[in-house]
Amino acid sequence: MITVDILIAPLRILVTALGTGVLPAENPATMIRSASTDLDEVRRTSAAATSAVQNEWRGIGSGGAAAAADRTARTSTTVDDDGQQIATLVETASARIELAARQLRELVDSFERAATAMGPALSTPAGLAAIVPVAVDHVQRGLSIVSRAQTDLADDTRTMSELGRHEAPAEAGSQPVANTASSPTGKGVAVTLPDGSVAYAPNERAAAAVRAALSQQGVPYVWGGTTPDGFDCSGFTQWAYRQAGVELPRLAQEQDTAGMAVTQDQLMPGDLAVWDGHVAMYIGNDQLVEAGDPVGVSPLRTTNAGQGFQGFFRPK
Repeated sequence: MITVDILIAPLRILVTALGTGVLPAENPATMIRSASTDLDEVRRTSAAATSAVQNEWRGIGSGGAAAAADRTARTSTTVDDDGQQIATLVETASARIELAARQLRELVDSFERAATAMGPALSTPAGLAAIVPVAVDHVQRGLSIVSRAQTDLADDTRTMSELGRHEAPAEAGSQPVANTASSPTGKGVAVTLPDGSVAYAPNERAAAAVRAALSQQGVPYVWGGTTPDGFDCSGFTQWAYRQAGVELPRLAQEQDTAGMAVTQDQLMPGDLAVWDGHVAMYIGNDQLVEAGDPVGVSPLRTTNAGQGFQGFFRPK
């Protein structure tokens, strides 16, 4: 069995090097979300103080103070939004490592079962010749798991590094960018939904994708369809995001790889709901738009004809 242990040693090293992925109780995501609560309190206090001052103070100085307070509020909102995304990225990275670690441990267990099943024959030349290819296969699969995790983590790292690279908040009274409309809280781009309500996308690209998707209501379902002549589910979301300059993978079960996971309470217009064989786009206010027969709007859900639900994802 010493020889067998040597054969599987690379997998054990990978397990040790990767770690568990389990976050401690005082993990960064929890601390960031706690700081977000503090920022909300600061914004509320600042707004109340500014309002009280303006009731008693008139003139240029008052206007300047109000403008400064507004800039501070918008900056803190941006920091808050970035913090929320960083917290989500931390949790996503933790989940990726935890999954990879579990898959590696399963490979170790699988190899040990294969070696045990060979019994005494394992100590013979023929047994060793038979077990070596099994060990090589398991180690190669382990390397693939780690490589995939590294790729996913590199994407998360790039996304995190892009946070904070914002344009300076626009001064009060400046002209808005064409085709955008900030929410009352400054947290997104307004999109008017078919029922007349307004939702706020996280950025202009997501808003453009939602608008493109909604423009195709009534288009028939076509298996393999990727154009306005007819869509299948993933062809529809791929086409909508292409109009916004974002290229998604072709298959529904692969489109979750083009973004970061978000929870249901973090959903924003443009996020994707992904099942094993279906994908839909969240448009806001607890509604989805998806390719059906025909393309249409439906209530938010996590079930779809018995398919496994993969989760919600925000394209990058």
